[in-house]
Amino acid sequence: MNKEILSTIEKAFRCQIYGVKPKRNVNLLKTDRGHWILKGYKQVEKAVWVTELADALHQKGFHHTVQYVASQEGSKIFAYEDRHYTIMKMIDGHEADNASLFDVKKTAETLARFHVAAQGFPIAHSYAYEGKPALLDKWESRLEYFERLMWSIEQKGPQNKLEQLISQQADHVLRDGNELLQSAYKLPLTPEMFLAMERGTLAHRDVASHNFLLTERGNCYLIDLDTVGHDLQLVDLVQLMSRMLLMQEYRMDSFVEAMEAYSNVNYLSDTQIWAVHQLLRYPDNFLREVTGLYSQRPGYHMKGVMQLIQMEGKMMANRQRFLNDGERIFQRSPWGHYHFVG
Repeated sequence: MNKEILSTIEKAFRCQIYGVKPKRNVNLLKTDRGHWILKGYKQVEKAVWVTELADALHQKGFHHTVQYVASQEGSKIFAYEDRHYTIMKMIDGHEADNASLFDVKKTAETLARFHVAAQGFPIAHSYAYEGKPALLDKWESRLEYFERLMWSIEQKGPQNKLEQLISQQADHVLRDGNELLQSAYKLPLTPEMFLAMERGTLAHRDVASHNFLLTERGNCYLIDLDTVGHDLQLVDLVQLMSRMLLMQEYRMDSFVEAMEAYSNVNYLSDTQIWAVHQLLRYPDNFLREVTGLYSQRPGYHMKGVMQLIQMEGKMMANRQRFLNDGERIFQRSPWGHYHFVG
């Protein structure tokens, strides 16, 4: 890292930096005031958003998230050359493991607490709702990209082992994706969208396991507020459940316990629970990883994508059993014992 920026930090924050270690898109700083995380942004608006959001969440009682350090002048953003930087206190914890049901339940509870606090943020600009949540737009684009990719693979023939694996599961993925998108109008998403607009709710929109940190004291923190924005909070639940279910081998009991952990903090109606289960029919794990790799998005690598595709292939029967077993969701409290007709 540039020594000049370190000197700037030492002067602005009146600290001494002993070491720097790059990690993902941030730098870890060891200082005489503790361990910090340095993160840069191209746009000052983004830096302002995350720092003000963190403050607002803390004021609303959600303390298990990032905390920004202010300079001696009281600013939580400082400019250097063409970028705008923030400094966060490092959270001493390990990343959640979706293979651990304990970790999954902790992340679900933490997400619920975040959702409770992430309300009352009015939309500043005029909002044109076109009748379809952004999630479905994203899923349609992802599926269309995959269809074009499969056409290219079919024309040339699979060029490597990964493309062979993709081709083996393509029909199944395309069927599930298209069926969900074609039947999405039956889901109660429109009232959820209007409720989100009325309440001014925010969603995290990147609830990967590495964004939950568990401490030795048993606390769980939700980090990386860069992706937070006005959206359906059910989007986060679908994403969280989709990612954890693969590691939990699509066990219905894991889903029920995770949803109960969430609902004990932030109540979910039967309709909302049913909608989450239905949205899990979209093969998002597979499509996100494959399209992310081929579109060269940061963080997607051949080895990791191949591993996930292989796991999804092995779990295909379990996944189908989970999707066909929806009635079991309502056989346990607190959701009642009646049959829900969707």
